[in-house]
Amino acid sequence: MKLALPGSLTLAAAAAALLASVSPAAAAAAAASAPTAAATPAAWQAVSVPSSVTSPATLADVSAASASSAWAVGADAETALKTGTPLILHWNGSKWAKVALSGVPGPGYLTSVAAASASDAWAVGTDKSGAVVLHWNGSRWSKVAFPDSSTATVSSVAAGPGGTAWLGGSTPSTGTSSNILVEQWNGNSWHVVKTGLGQGWLNSVRVAASGDVYFAGSDSNGGMAGYSHDGSWTVLPSADIETFQINDVLGVSHTNVWAVGLNFNNEVGIYAPVVNHWNGTAWATVNAPANVLSQDLSISADNSGQPQWIGAEAGLDPSTTLYAYYNGSSWSNVNGATDVSGLFDANTVTAHIPGTNATWAVGGSVSNNTTIAPVSPIIEYNP
Repeated sequence: MKLALPGSLTLAAAAAALLASVSPAAAAAAAASAPTAAATPAAWQAVSVPSSVTSPATLADVSAASASSAWAVGADAETALKTGTPLILHWNGSKWAKVALSGVPGPGYLTSVAAASASDAWAVGTDKSGAVVLHWNGSRWSKVAFPDSSTATVSSVAAGPGGTAWLGGSTPSTGTSSNILVEQWNGNSWHVVKTGLGQGWLNSVRVAASGDVYFAGSDSNGGMAGYSHDGSWTVLPSADIETFQINDVLGVSHTNVWAVGLNFNNEVGIYAPVVNHWNGTAWATVNAPANVLSQDLSISADNSGQPQWIGAEAGLDPSTTLYAYYNGSSWSNVNGATDVSGLFDANTVTAHIPGTNATWAVGGSVSNNTTIAPVSPIIEYNP
């Protein structure tokens, strides 16, 4: 899953900010042997966006199959008044490049991507016809039919073991309500899964190496998270989870689940980032900075599967992109590499690079001269 507002920095600024001394390709190899939880993390690096991307544009999600293959999705040719065209970028180990999408006309926007291997990846979002699910077979992206495509809102996709995949979102219910939607790809087709989760929607689905599915979103009680094991879908008790909205989830195990999102403080009238942890018995809020206008958008693991990075909203009038880093016992804010001073807001989401302790991040920023409008995409890398 991932969330990102439109925009980012200019290509010239991205190139100037790139830390040429350590390229992503070279650093990824070295990062495989790095400690899993350094007290002070390496600095983020800004990476050039392909010149073929039509700005204004934004990136909403990123996923890596390896150090030499990753995907990022979003939309380009956006304005404040018009949705852009579905956008996919590919990393080949040395540079990012825009990939052609045949038969996926705008207006549209891709919200989530999941890479299982260099020849197997999924992306979801919308195009001119409505909700779309796309599959990469190693040579091209193509649409794949799925149930409820005419009415569904598809927010997140996850690649599972053995060629399986999962998607999450919602379908309309009565009035303004919606029902949680989960579908599974069995290697041949998508089918709706009867979860019993009821009304609400999912912002994130994740698949562990075990095949268990972790999910997060909202239901009638507010933010919710849970997991599926052997066909049984379990919502973790939400009475003590202090989160208005959960944007992403990381399941290390059934007794070690992390959920990130936002709280809304009625006393001061602002929303703020929050990290919650499930220990098998109860939720605990482990990071909730006071009086900070922001939210946590994604959470990604290190090479051992433990939490490592959070991609965040940088808040109003930011100076740089913003992340949170976990050193094995606590979270701390870390500035990104992209200069977004003078802009209205900026967002980043993160994804672990398998076989390393390195991380990709993508996102965007917006200006607010006359109305909130996208600028251009953000790509960053941490070794």
